[in-house]
Amino acid sequence: MNCIYTAKYLVSSNAPPVEGGALLAHAGQIAAVGTVAELKSNNPGVAVVDFADALLVPLLVNAHTHLELTDFPDWVENVGEGASPENFVDWILRLIRVKQKLDKNQYQLSLSHGILQSVAAGTGAVGDILAHHAARHLYQNSPLVGSLFLETLGQDPATICRLRNGLSEALKDEVVGLVELGISPHSPYSISQDYLKSIYARCQHGKLRCTTHLAESSAEVEFVQRSQGDLASRLYPYIGWEGYIPLPSGQRPVEYLQQQGGLFPENLLVHGVHLNNAEIEVLAEKQMWLALCPRSNATLNVGKAPAGKLHRAGVKLALGTDSLASCDSLSIWDEMTFAHRWFNGELDAPTLFSMATQGGAEALGLENRIGSLETGKSASFQILRPKTTVAADEIFDYFVSSDCTDDIVQVYHRGQPQTIDKIVTD
Repeated sequence: MNCIYTAKYLVSSNAPPVEGGALLAHAGQIAAVGTVAELKSNNPGVAVVDFADALLVPLLVNAHTHLELTDFPDWVENVGEGASPENFVDWILRLIRVKQKLDKNQYQLSLSHGILQSVAAGTGAVGDILAHHAARHLYQNSPLVGSLFLETLGQDPATICRLRNGLSEALKDEVVGLVELGISPHSPYSISQDYLKSIYARCQHGKLRCTTHLAESSAEVEFVQRSQGDLASRLYPYIGWEGYIPLPSGQRPVEYLQQQGGLFPENLLVHGVHLNNAEIEVLAEKQMWLALCPRSNATLNVGKAPAGKLHRAGVKLALGTDSLASCDSLSIWDEMTFAHRWFNGELDAPTLFSMATQGGAEALGLENRIGSLETGKSASFQILRPKTTVAADEIFDYFVSSDCTDDIVQVYHRGQPQTIDKIVTD
């Protein structure tokens, strides 16, 4: 059934806001975009849904998250781990301790909560990392599109053999619901050199999307380069890997990743907090995508990504919330608001909006489906009703205010409305 949707402004990442803008939805896709007058004239008799003083905006893309950890704030309280960690390695150790006390069913419930919260926050696509591969079936009936990256790591040969076999079995699904399966070799500090190299080769040969945490903390840089620091002295002994601490590579994380074959555009890098100028130039030259997660970085006190330098150098950027183990919401609107302040305006509001829409879509290989409101793309959009009047030249400033998540009044995936109240309260 055809339907015209209109609002005071239609806002997309590929064009200026259109006053009285509208889109024509047909069979889950956008059949036309223009003013409501144009679409009504060209499509007489078609139903019109008018959201009056609201904004009609694309769904956002959460390029990096761990939705299976959505219930983490409850878990830490339930197991008595509520004290805030002092540093990055403390945080990892607490995460491990909490996860050791959980039933596997809790991950599935947590993932289902994460999917619902994401939809309610106006997210249409995710780059979600899943450690508990068996929970992937929860995406079967999810409206979210994107990539579900199956996490793998390990230093000892026995564990690697077991994980490799399990990964191969899970990847036979290829697609679950509307998400494509990919691989996440966790980080250079948590996976052996040979295993990491084999994962990258597999992804490139099999045309699988991939994602890797990179240069998130100074502890990671120290470990990769010198095999020293808290990761070597505290994390590795705690998980029984003290006999597998690798020899010092003498390389910083970007060079190390390049040596393992990891600098290819389909490997979405995440964080990039500790990058120097030379490394930024390498990432730009290799046409790499980098998902920034500023709220998580601030929570874990690992530093601030050189966002302005990255943007000016031409490194392609997206935004991610990371997980509720290091962030207070799964809203990319909230991430944009924080990023605008955190980076001191080095990324202006239109740039952040582009990162959250078209940028995230391209980072996940979805640029022909979502990220902007264009003919032929998915009729996936959200309606925001600001509490005060927003003029055309104030829209992007409004997008980095603190109100957008609360101002969402309706969400559509492929032309189908989602019941926000039900999503929030389930």
